[in-house]
Amino acid sequence: MNHLFNRIAIALGLSAFAFFLYGPDGAIVPVLFAVISSALLEYFENQKFSLLYFFAFCILCFFFPQLAIFLPVAAYDILFEKYQGILLIMLLPLGANQSMLSAPVSFIALMFTAIEALLKQKAIKSAEIKNKYIEQSDNFNEFSIRMNSKVHELSQKQDSEINLATLAERNRIAREIHDNVGHLLSSAILQTGAAIAVAKDENTIKSLQTIKDTLNEAMNSIRKSVHDLHDDSIDLYAQLKKLADEFSFCKAIIKYEVNSNMPASYKYAVLAIAKEALANVMKHSNATQVLISIYEHPAIFQIIILDNGTKLSPGYSNSGGMGLESIRQRILGLGGIVNYSYSNGFKIFISLPKNQRSKL
Repeated sequence: MNHLFNRIAIALGLSAFAFFLYGPDGAIVPVLFAVISSALLEYFENQKFSLLYFFAFCILCFFFPQLAIFLPVAAYDILFEKYQGILLIMLLPLGANQSMLSAPVSFIALMFTAIEALLKQKAIKSAEIKNKYIEQSDNFNEFSIRMNSKVHELSQKQDSEINLATLAERNRIAREIHDNVGHLLSSAILQTGAAIAVAKDENTIKSLQTIKDTLNEAMNSIRKSVHDLHDDSIDLYAQLKKLADEFSFCKAIIKYEVNSNMPASYKYAVLAIAKEALANVMKHSNATQVLISIYEHPAIFQIIILDNGTKLSPGYSNSGGMGLESIRQRILGLGGIVNYSYSNGFKIFISLPKNQRSKL
């Protein structure tokens, strides 16, 4: 935009001198030509076009000397470019038409050439500063994005570590309750039962039986709490990720899209199936990648285990081995459905109902 303003300023200044030197009748054509020239040069903004235009303008000045005063307009795009030495050509029409031009014309043309050189240099520096600012701004934005990404990554890692530590603490508490409180309650129940067996007074027996029933209820409540604590402490994604990281036969990828809490029996089943599937890949496949995907749908959990193996080892028929039969029985016991596919790699497709209904 600075170059456009410079062209307009140079063209207006030269037009004023043209009207002064040639009068309205003699200046109108050169002025219109200069305006059209500025518009064309700004529109095309091409170095080759600028060179051709400059040569053509110099040639026209031999035939129409009044145009010579506008040589700086034609020369603007060549200033500070690779071919700026060609500007010396503009001296030819100025010298050749010296007899037809008044002395101030050559002076004005050369003076405005010097002025526009200063203006263009300033515009170039301004553009460089602007580009540098944009570059620095882009670099800062890129750095900011990277830093935000790192912060988010660290935050997720920290949340994951806190979650794992919380789950480990839940497991410890569950073990403590099971080993200590559970043992004491069991001992109290046995002792109360023994006391009932030897007691002879009916009121005493009734009181002891009430105590025993209360202890049994407390025992059942503790068992349920311990069971719930232990179930919640299983981080399925973390366990699958660890399994995939430790699998060295080929690349293993985990895709986990589950938001609700999956029942513990499902978690144990998925872990066992994933281990069996990875073992089968090592034993029977030439796969280079295994994808374990777990999705949550409104009514079911979906598990898909797919490898890209192109062949199975001899003797591994479509009926599968004991490992696949074990997977089938485990899923059927949870009320789910399992299918196997041997096209485009080996695929295990499992669906488990959200409302768990065990058949075992």
